[in-house]
Amino acid sequence: MSRPLAVAVGSLGVPASFAAYRYARVMERQGKLPTTNLAFFSESEDQHKQRVLVIGGGVVGVTCAYKLAKSGKQVVVLEPRSAPGKECSACAAGGMQKSNPVVDRGTWMAVLQSMFPLPTWLGGSGETYRFFHLHYSQTLSDPFFLRWLYTFTHTSIFPDDDQQDKRVEQLKFTKYAVDDLLKMMRDQRDNMAKVSGYNTRGSVNVSYDPPIDVVKEKKPEEEEKSGSPASGMSYEPCRKLSGPELFEVEPSLSLMTVPPTSANYEHASGSANSERFTQELAKRCVQDEKLDVAIEYNTCVKGVSTIISDKGKPQISHLHTNRGVIEVQKDVKVVVAAGAWTSHVLALMDLYAPVYPLKGYAMTVSAKEALQSNPNLKAEDLPSRIVSDKYLYTSRLGDDIRITSIGEFSGWNTSPDPDVDKEFRRESLSRMPHLTDLINKAKTYCGHRPYISDGLLLLGQIPSHENLFVSVGPGSNGWKLAMGSGDIIDRLVDGQTEEKIEQDCGFNIKALAPAGRVLPAPFFSKLCRIRWDI
Repeated sequence: MSRPLAVAVGSLGVPASFAAYRYARVMERQGKLPTTNLAFFSESEDQHKQRVLVIGGGVVGVTCAYKLAKSGKQVVVLEPRSAPGKECSACAAGGMQKSNPVVDRGTWMAVLQSMFPLPTWLGGSGETYRFFHLHYSQTLSDPFFLRWLYTFTHTSIFPDDDQQDKRVEQLKFTKYAVDDLLKMMRDQRDNMAKVSGYNTRGSVNVSYDPPIDVVKEKKPEEEEKSGSPASGMSYEPCRKLSGPELFEVEPSLSLMTVPPTSANYEHASGSANSERFTQELAKRCVQDEKLDVAIEYNTCVKGVSTIISDKGKPQISHLHTNRGVIEVQKDVKVVVAAGAWTSHVLALMDLYAPVYPLKGYAMTVSAKEALQSNPNLKAEDLPSRIVSDKYLYTSRLGDDIRITSIGEFSGWNTSPDPDVDKEFRRESLSRMPHLTDLINKAKTYCGHRPYISDGLLLLGQIPSHENLFVSVGPGSNGWKLAMGSGDIIDRLVDGQTEEKIEQDCGFNIKALAPAGRVLPAPFFSKLCRIRWDI
């Protein structure tokens, strides 16, 4: 063998040996998991009651359990944390607009330009605030991110012929889901609206561009039908605000360091605190005698065993957790609703799901504390609804003023990066300089938005497995879609066909199905687990 060839072979051997070592360590830890049998399903008088295991206790998982139990099923939720809704659900802006952002060429360019800003002499914008951040060592060394990035790029620049049709179906589903959520919020006999800080004042998406001298006047009915440009696709009635009317609708805007010149006002939309919603719904699930739900906290799925079903497909037979082993009987369905962690859970089953975490930053200040600490402040000086621009969201959720921003690709780490946090705080202070003291002392917390590479919800049965379903994404929209996605999972578990669901609900659920998107990937999944050390 020539020396150059020997060096090349040797160089391949080092990473291969390291990978083998890492995989051996992963499997060794698997072998040391507790073997205690965990029997979470209680004895039921109805022996024919359908049983469902839900992996994930965020807003999507808890709402799914609620919907399943409402239709008479016995449900067990597995949540690795000590309480429900403590990650992404706790960081959401809380918007409930009947609209969807779009993953397209413009999205791809925005991500690229934010992560790799051009100097002004090459046509760059010169903006100092970057919404998107990329942690190079965490992402470019991860084969999962590279595959996800390829899919995201391909979908954005070279979308399939039916991609627009799928977006339309997702928008129909979004309206269906938000309407279902609004039923609960508007029910006078239900205190959910009060508990979750439900806000009916709509949202304003502001612009700082110089006012245009000549503006085509729209008829009122045209204003009502137009969708917000900030929302991509929308059913929300929207009208343009500018001049004095802008500050009459939202007086707090006048205190911004650079006051906006105009805004798109979605006056019929709502918002609520998804964390409090999740916690209240979880409490109802376990306390309501009519709902057969158990939530097992501090229970993390770390391994999965399968058998081959009578139909020749893999079927989940055991879930190996940090507390012991859960035997999954043949009649039990498994729903993965683990947000951005869904890709980790499905990798344990040798499956690839195009879900990567987009870390968001959030902080909350108290409106009551703001007014008490500064006697010069008036109630109208504080945001009264969602106020957003292309970088920052500020939501008024009861007493909470929730500030959210940043899209950071940095793996599954939920700790704020000090430099990014500094940018986040600086931008927050420019919007609300009158809350400087409260913003400076507020704690920044992070959650993972489950960013799906094609921008479409993953919802339905995974065709490669007999008893496996998924409900995740897309991005920050999961909370407002949770009631609808829970309803669809319930229908699919009952055996309803996609045609029947379309007939009843008015949208084609095939557009959101996992088929062709969640794929068997035995070797790739093991490679990712080596990288993730899980």
